[in-house]
Amino acid sequence: MKMKIRLQRFLADCGVASRRECEEMILAGRVRVNGELRLQMPVLVDPENDIIAVDGQTLEPGERLKEETKVYYLLNKPKGILVTNYDPSERKTVGELMEGVKERVFPVGRLDMDARGALIMTNDGELANRLTHPRFGVEKTFIVEVDGALTHGDLEKIKHGIWLGPKHRGGGGGGKTERFAVKVVGRERGRTIVEVKLTEGKNREVRRVMARLGHPVRDLNRVAIGDKLTIKGLKVGEYRPLSEREVAHLFEISSPEYQQKERAETQAWYEAKEMEKERKRLLREKDEAPVVEKPAREEKRFRREPKHKGRKPFVPPTGRNAGKALGGNAIGRKRFEEEQRREERTSHPLGEQAQPDDFE
Repeated sequence: MKMKIRLQRFLADCGVASRRECEEMILAGRVRVNGELRLQMPVLVDPENDIIAVDGQTLEPGERLKEETKVYYLLNKPKGILVTNYDPSERKTVGELMEGVKERVFPVGRLDMDARGALIMTNDGELANRLTHPRFGVEKTFIVEVDGALTHGDLEKIKHGIWLGPKHRGGGGGGKTERFAVKVVGRERGRTIVEVKLTEGKNREVRRVMARLGHPVRDLNRVAIGDKLTIKGLKVGEYRPLSEREVAHLFEISSPEYQQKERAETQAWYEAKEMEKERKRLLREKDEAPVVEKPAREEKRFRREPKHKGRKPFVPPTGRNAGKALGGNAIGRKRFEEEQRREERTSHPLGEQAQPDDFE
């Protein structure tokens, strides 16, 4: 007995849409399995025996998967085109631009109706899942033209994430944005042109971030998917098949091994940068540190002592000089004699009024 698979995977392999879009189609009641609606996930099906219909159109079990080959196209989407294969409002979709393609292809990822640029069209559900899932971190590059002059402070806010308000039910609509890689590539009168790189494009996130900063978006153009797949040489509204090398490159950059390698290289680059900054700081501190030199030995010279505000008591010689004559120190000798006479007066019964004759 063949193992059953998830319904959204089967639909993606049949070229109906990407896995995420197939899940939305199942929950919207557009898919029937053996004539019954399945609105609760997960839904497991047997591709060989179950009859599956999308919007009333039956998919032949087994045969479609074996006969259909995987195809990959790059479309330069114009403005005003809806990125889907089905629209209840009957607006123009990207599927209508793929004239001449026999296989049933679907768009990979999101791109606003008012945006333009690179869009992959394929019937390979596995590649579509790897290019759109944030776990694989495939980078997309946008050229964004906004009103006004973006300042350095605005760029720093974008790089570190901006709070867009509380999240809605289901985890969307608000919260803090992921960090963008952004740089200014041009300035003109009344507008700024920036390059934005991100790995997960949420619903109109770039437009909402710029509007939050007070710079509405004039034009949003996705110019590259990954680092090699660009729209260079492809006119607006036209598409071209991808080469085998380009397809192999898409599978490579969306592989877990490639992401681990990129993270390791980024970490090594960051550590080397920090070590270089620390080395420069130590050298700078060494050059700026004052050189402490021992002062030259100066000859002892006579220096006049400053006059004191009050007279200090005379201290007689002590130690080896105790009891010796004061020599030529007339001032000291005079002060010493005055202090002795003052002590004698205080010890006399008459005190300070005693005369020199009273001590005889």
